[in-house]
Amino acid sequence: MRLFVLLWGLILPVSSWANASQPKVIASAPSEYTVKEGDTLWDISARFLANPWLWPKLWQANSYIDNPHLIYPGDQLRLVWRNGQPHLLKKKVVKLSPSIRIKRSPITTLQASVLLPYLAEHRLLSSGDVERLPRVLGDSKEKSYMSPGDTIWVDSVLEPGDWWVYRPGKVFTRQLSQEEDINPVRGLKEVAKVTVVGTTEELSQVRLQSLRQELRQNDVLLPASLPRKQGSLSFVPSEPPRDIRAMLLGHFDNQSYIAVSDVVVIDRGHLDNVSAGHVFRLYRSGAVVEGEKGGYQYKSSRYSSNQYPLSKIGLGEVMVIRPYEHFSLAVVMKATEPFVPTVLALPPVTDVPL
Repeated sequence: MRLFVLLWGLILPVSSWANASQPKVIASAPSEYTVKEGDTLWDISARFLANPWLWPKLWQANSYIDNPHLIYPGDQLRLVWRNGQPHLLKKKVVKLSPSIRIKRSPITTLQASVLLPYLAEHRLLSSGDVERLPRVLGDSKEKSYMSPGDTIWVDSVLEPGDWWVYRPGKVFTRQLSQEEDINPVRGLKEVAKVTVVGTTEELSQVRLQSLRQELRQNDVLLPASLPRKQGSLSFVPSEPPRDIRAMLLGHFDNQSYIAVSDVVVIDRGHLDNVSAGHVFRLYRSGAVVEGEKGGYQYKSSRYSSNQYPLSKIGLGEVMVIRPYEHFSLAVVMKATEPFVPTVLALPPVTDVPL
């Protein structure tokens, strides 16, 4: 019995997979909806579905749409049923004239203000690589606060051009197998932009162009990133492979508690078949009961012979926004309460109340 309870707490019931993989339309879902400015793909999918990560199964491609994943403000969406299954169609719009062209931007999966810093500016880098990056030495006048226009010294010879200054943050680690560890990664948060104005044999002088927060000695530099692209925001909510078991390692900004809209790091990446848009459900371990019949109590000793781990507790959902090799950045989409790091992130194949 103890073994059965333990396995039940760790393995998701196979019988629930079929039902969990079917779109479930909520009772308040409209039969028609006109997309508005400010809508996101997650908002719209949650307007129709109790399980928004199954959006690809609800959305139907129309032959006259060049890119069926793109939805624009003003588009009219219609909910229909075929063979007992829900489908969402986009009404075909009749063009008034070939000469009339209205440039529109498609809606994104999440608000751009949430995603862009982590897609275009913030990043994860191996701890070894971070140690080798150029570092801010300081200002010749020993200024504690440096403002735009100030010149700053860097401990390396830099190529001419623009550079981003980053604040090294928390270190994240994972074990690839029982015998093999992978290199830890470190969060880098962009704090300023500088331009190289001169070099010596060993140092560089840069001019501070803009600040996001106070520049400090020992901040690191990387060449300025490429221009932001709308395509980076066009992934869709989807299910990850069912065999993935991940751990939410912590907040990107090293905060103690995690809540809705926070960006976090999970210990699986694209080498584990994780992609942008994959949705995971979060769980923390349930209570452990120990003792013999008639004398059960919550666990107080690791030496009890009979222990019964109870079912996991659902905490919320996260969506991957940027996978790396062995880690990914994800945003918390739903949370029942603030929670601490090191919780399980599993494929959403069961209907655990959140």
